[in-house]
Amino acid sequence: MVQLQMKRPTLTGIDSVDRPGLRIAGAGDAAALGRLLGAAFPDHTWSADRARSDLLDEPTVVATYVIDGPDGLIATASARAHPGFPGAGYVHWVGVDPHRRGQALGTTVMAAVMARFVAAGLTRAMLETDDPRLPAITSYLAQGYVPHYPDDSHVSRWSAVFMALAAWRRGKTGV
Repeated sequence: MVQLQMKRPTLTGIDSVDRPGLRIAGAGDAAALGRLLGAAFPDHTWSADRARSDLLDEPTVVATYVIDGPDGLIATASARAHPGFPGAGYVHWVGVDPHRRGQALGTTVMAAVMARFVAAGLTRAMLETDDPRLPAITSYLAQGYVPHYPDDSHVSRWSAVFMALAAWRRGKTGV
């Protein structure tokens, strides 16, 4: 199934990010990136080789941001020039260590990615996500991303996502 798409129609108000441990990943981070993304996305197979080929050596990936923690990498997001979204920055593979979720680490690496887009002169951003990733979608909405409807099937899918979000929030908050 084609992933859901979200867009941030403007990148105004994006500031540079300064956080201890935030940096651009290098070649020596491939194994740690593979472990982090494997933990963040257990439904995908990640390894050092995949991190290297899909992120660190991939020509369309401009930079992969990471946050170092006491025991290794704890968050990542990549800035990509996606050929399917010309003129927009593409936020790619946002992942957070499952034991560190809820600490705004994904928001931090995404802010670094978006600041990179601004520095490159881009004025909008895109991302893709999966329907069941409700915490991630909640975060993206809070960061100014809105649903994008590339075809009619996305209308019903987004409606289902918003209904699931409402139910999830009720259950999460006890309301």
